[in-house]
Amino acid sequence: MKIVHLTTVHPRRDTRIFYRECISLKNEGYDTYLLVADGLGNEKVEGVQVIDMGKEKSRIKNFFAGYRKIIDQVKQLQPKLVHLHDPELIVVGRKIQKMGIPVVFDIHENIAVQILDKQYIPKFLRSPISWVYKKIEQRCIKHLHLILAEHSYEEVYTARGKSLTIVLNMPDLEHFTPYQTLERHGNEIFYIGGISNERGLDVTLSALKLLKQRGVSFFMHYIGPISKEKLAALDLAEIEDAIKFYGRMDSKKGFEISKACRVGLSVLKPIKNYVGSYSTKIFEYMAIGLPVITSNFPLYQNVVEKYDCGFCIEPSSKEELADSIERLLREGTLGQRMGQNGIKAVTEQFNWSNEKEKLSSTYSSILKE
Repeated sequence: MKIVHLTTVHPRRDTRIFYRECISLKNEGYDTYLLVADGLGNEKVEGVQVIDMGKEKSRIKNFFAGYRKIIDQVKQLQPKLVHLHDPELIVVGRKIQKMGIPVVFDIHENIAVQILDKQYIPKFLRSPISWVYKKIEQRCIKHLHLILAEHSYEEVYTARGKSLTIVLNMPDLEHFTPYQTLERHGNEIFYIGGISNERGLDVTLSALKLLKQRGVSFFMHYIGPISKEKLAALDLAEIEDAIKFYGRMDSKKGFEISKACRVGLSVLKPIKNYVGSYSTKIFEYMAIGLPVITSNFPLYQNVVEKYDCGFCIEPSSKEELADSIERLLREGTLGQRMGQNGIKAVTEQFNWSNEKEKLSSTYSSILKE
């Protein structure tokens, strides 16, 4: 049975879309396609056929140029179900639904709230854009099946789609087992994901400079997208020889680097969309036995402190961050204990296995209609 996952924004190796959902569904026996718009060409990976619709210079151009390409590809493939991942695509999703194909809208975060925090959108435009998005969403999603990646915005979407399922973004143990280790030595620090001040970049750089002043030896690995302009504007004085920005990287290659690291960072600012949503990185670090340093939001504390797998700090405090990093670098047995606790918690509770069953059940229910 042929199904299509669709994104014009996320990378083709997005952890949730490709490694968790597409591969899980392929293993369930679905003929799985992933339509992307990155200009990297077509390929078949682990049984999933990736079709590239080409990349435009901007996200907006990607959307308008991709609209017709998407419709053409869907008409050609004739899937039994389409699963889309970008808010820009809900209008396309409605068009596909009118063609008689059921459509799933995978809502990765509280979109209208997220728009209000987007730094690349001029501040005076954020509220109007958020309002317009809400109106468009209201008209379209009542015809779509909804999947949420978090409980935090469940009440926003309850009774608004044809169906609603929560499929949490928990780590797939099989995917992370190759990077799992408790034998962590040296002085390396790890971060993977989007890179911005909202995700702790400024505080982390200040904390690293503080460590340098204290005479603490370290090396910081930053894996994730960051523009050349932003990178060039960073003040890396004192620490430029102790930090590396790799850019966007396939998660498998990124986590290969993590095996040499002793600290995993996920220090998010207290933005509404972060405070009420799990940081996926926390669970991924736990899955590989990497001690976590994250923000002291109650939601995060209820995992990291409860299971004793890291530290929760005030996200604006360079001193607390520096102190926590230094302690993990200096106290090897502490890091081992926290790493072991993280692996145990993920193995027993916070993993993809249960979520995969919910995804499979949702597909079966939709396709029986």
